[in-house]
Amino acid sequence: MILPILVLVGIGAAFVGVRCRMITFPAQEVRAVDGVVDVRDVPLEKEVYHMVNNWDFYAGRLYWPEDFRDEASMPKVSEDYERDDHLGTYRVRILAKPDTYLMLASFSIDYSMRIFVNGVEVRNLGYVSEDPEKAVHGARYLTLPLYTGDGEVEIIYQYCNYMHNDGGFIQATTISTPENIDEYVRGVTLYSLFTGCGLLFIAFYFLVYAVYQKSREYGVLALCCVMIAFRNSYFVYDYLLPASFPFLLHYRCFILTVSMIPSIIVFLPAAFFPKIINRKMVLPFSGVYAVIGALHFIVDTKSLVALCHVSYYVCIVCALVIIAQFIWHTVKHGRLRGSDLYTLLVIFALFFLMLWEGINTNNSSVVAHFGVTPYAMLLCILGLSIVTSRKFRIQAELLAEEQKKNEVLGQTNAMNRDFLQTVAHELRTPLSVISGYAQLTELQLQKGKLSPQTPERLHTIRSEADRLGAMVANLMAYTYGEAKEAELHMVDPKELLHNAALIAEPICEKKNNQLLTSCETDCMLHGNFELLLQVLINMIVNASRHTDGGTIDVKVCDDGEFAEFTIADTGTGIPEESAEHIFDRGYTTDGGNGLGLSICMDTVRMHGGTLALVSSSPEGTTFRFTIPKEK
Repeated sequence: MILPILVLVGIGAAFVGVRCRMITFPAQEVRAVDGVVDVRDVPLEKEVYHMVNNWDFYAGRLYWPEDFRDEASMPKVSEDYERDDHLGTYRVRILAKPDTYLMLASFSIDYSMRIFVNGVEVRNLGYVSEDPEKAVHGARYLTLPLYTGDGEVEIIYQYCNYMHNDGGFIQATTISTPENIDEYVRGVTLYSLFTGCGLLFIAFYFLVYAVYQKSREYGVLALCCVMIAFRNSYFVYDYLLPASFPFLLHYRCFILTVSMIPSIIVFLPAAFFPKIINRKMVLPFSGVYAVIGALHFIVDTKSLVALCHVSYYVCIVCALVIIAQFIWHTVKHGRLRGSDLYTLLVIFALFFLMLWEGINTNNSSVVAHFGVTPYAMLLCILGLSIVTSRKFRIQAELLAEEQKKNEVLGQTNAMNRDFLQTVAHELRTPLSVISGYAQLTELQLQKGKLSPQTPERLHTIRSEADRLGAMVANLMAYTYGEAKEAELHMVDPKELLHNAALIAEPICEKKNNQLLTSCETDCMLHGNFELLLQVLINMIVNASRHTDGGTIDVKVCDDGEFAEFTIADTGTGIPEESAEHIFDRGYTTDGGNGLGLSICMDTVRMHGGTLALVSSSPEGTTFRFTIPKEK
C-alpha cells in the first residue's frame, strides 16, 4: 500500500514543480544596480524571474518614503554589511514599461514588516515599531501587486526584530505578470500540499502500522515524516495554523523542528539495527535531545539558534559514535549484509542532506522556509520501506514455516496419542483374561478343588501371556523403527473361534452372558491370526458390555470369495442417533474410550474385507464383517 502512495506523492510534487517553473528557483534572474531593477526589456509576460535581493539597505533606522526625498544624504550600507540590527529599511526602484501591472511574490521579512509602494503603505505584517514593547512579530507568504504608472515603482520595506540576534533580510522574491505569479503561487501551494499532506498521511499510516505490528522502524519513520512536513513554513503558516496562532509560539516550534530533524535521523539506525547500536549509547543521547527540546520553550528567543547549533553538534557526535559501532561490529563479526549496508547508506544520505540544510538555514530563504528535504525524505521512506517489507516478508515466511512445523508436530502428537490409546486398548484384553483366569485358579487352589477346565485355562493364560509378549515386542520394534508390515497367511476360522471363545468366556460370565460359537464352512481365511483374533475379541467384549444375562452368538459361514462373520447379541441395542458414529475413533456412548470398533474397522479393511452394523433394536444388535478366503 505504501509504495503507490509514495509514487503518487512523488510524481504529483514533481509535476507541480515543473508547472510552477522550478518553484523556488526560477531559471531567470534580474539584479538591482545602485538600488534600481530595470525590467523594461525583460519579457516578464513569458517567464517568472528571480529578483536578486541586493537592494539598498539602511541599518538601525525606520525610514519613511518622505525621508528619501534627499536620497544623497541617506546613510546607505554596503551589501557585505552584517545585518544584525533590530531595525532596518530596504529600498528598491523598479523601472518597467509604463501602464503595466506586475506582481511580486515571496515570504515576508521574518519577525515583522511594513511595505510602502510609491509612498503609500500597502501591507503591515505584525507591527513594526522602534519600541520593543509595541512591536508585534509576524510572518507570512505574500503577493504584492504593482502598477507601473509612468514606468517607475518605488518599494520600501521596514522591519523590526527583537526576537533574534540577526537582523532581517529579504526573502527570495519573484517578479512577473499577475497571471504568471498566480500560476507560480498555485504551484508553490500545490507542491507544499502534496509534500506536506502526503508526508502527514504516510506518517499516520506508519504510526498505525507501528502500533499494530509493534515496529520500532515504522514508529521512527512516522516521526521523521511529521518533522519534515512541519519543516515547510508555507505549509504550516497558510494551511495548518490559523492566522490568530501566536507567532512567538510558532517560532519556537519551528526552530525546535529545525533543531530536531537531524536528531531524529540518529534514531533510525538504532531502530533498524537494534543488535548493533548499543542501547547504552541511545539512552544518553535521547536524554540530551529531550533537554534541548525542553529548553526551546524556556530560554529567550535570542538563544534558540544557539540551541539549534548545539543540537547539530550533538547529532554529529552521535553519528560518529554510530559509525564507530558499525565499524566495530564489522570487524568483530565480518562484513555487513548487503541489505544492512544499503539501509545504512540511505539513512546517512538523508542525515547529511539534513545537516547541510541546517547549516544553510540562515543563508537561504528557500532553505529556511521550504526546506530541501521532502523529496529526500520520500526517497528515504521508499528505500527503507523496501528493506522493511523484505524483512517482514522473510519474517512472515519464517513464521509460516514455523506454523507448518507446529502443524506437523501437532499431527505427529495426535498420531502418537492415537497410537498409545490403541496399544493400551489392545493390551487391556489379554491382561483382563490373564487376570480373570489367574484369580479363578487361585480361588480353586485355596479351596483345594480344581475343575477339569483348569489345565485349559492355564493354557489360555500362557497363550495370552505369549500374545501379550508378542505385542510388547512389536511395540518395541515400532519404537526403534524396525516394525514390519503384518504378515497374512492361512488362518483356520474354527481355531480362530475356539481361541476367541477361550479368551472372551470369562469376560462374558462376569455379566452372566452365554457365548455361543459355530463355524459353518470348511474354507481357510487369508489373514493375520493375531489381528483377526483381536477383532473377534473386541466385538465379543463390546457385545457383552451392552448385554446382561443374555446370549452372544458368533457364526462363520461361506459367502463366495469371503468368509462372513456374524456377531449377534440380545443386549440393549444402539441408539439410532449413534448408529452412524459408532465406528468413529473416540466416539462412545457408555463412557469407554471409543477405540474398539474403530480398531476392528481398520483391521478388517486392511485385510480387504468390510465391517458393518446389520441391525440394532432394544432386543439386540448384529454386526457382520467379511474376510477374504485363502486362494
